[in-house]
Amino acid sequence: MATAFSVPIEAFFLRVEADRSFFNYLNLTDVQALELATQRATGYLHEACAKILFEAPSGSDFSDYDDEAETFGFDLTKREIFLLASLMYEMYMSRDIAKIKCLSRDYTSKDLRVFDPSNARKTFLDLYASVCDQNQALLETYRDTDSSGQWKLIDFAGLDIDAEV
Repeated sequence: MATAFSVPIEAFFLRVEADRSFFNYLNLTDVQALELATQRATGYLHEACAKILFEAPSGSDFSDYDDEAETFGFDLTKREIFLLASLMYEMYMSRDIAKIKCLSRDYTSKDLRVFDPSNARKTFLDLYASVCDQNQALLETYRDTDSSGQWKLIDFAGLDIDAEV
């Protein structure tokens, strides 16, 4: 069996459903807009898979996917779907870091009485840091547990304690 890309992509879409700019594009039909959103989400999916391969290589082989068939070569668990969607959301948010630089232009004191961009930047950066921290905890839990969700144990009896280093 194999899991289709659409499964984690749908979970990701549920996270960004309130962001109208992700799904609405100028001069595109709803079908075309959904296709474009799915293309963007597939890019985030690839990045999320790469991050899992770096951070938790002992789990499932997230390099085992087929871009043509848009499927993984294995069945994703619910935990893995949630982890992928969470990491995809982090990748999505990371794109807005570049936009923050655009907001850091010089404002006059008159501008700052009406709009203080530093609060918006700080709020976003705090939110992004929170998402990254949560994802790091998810990755550590994924790495340190087996497929049943039980913590992996070290077999101290099988270790050769007397071996010289």
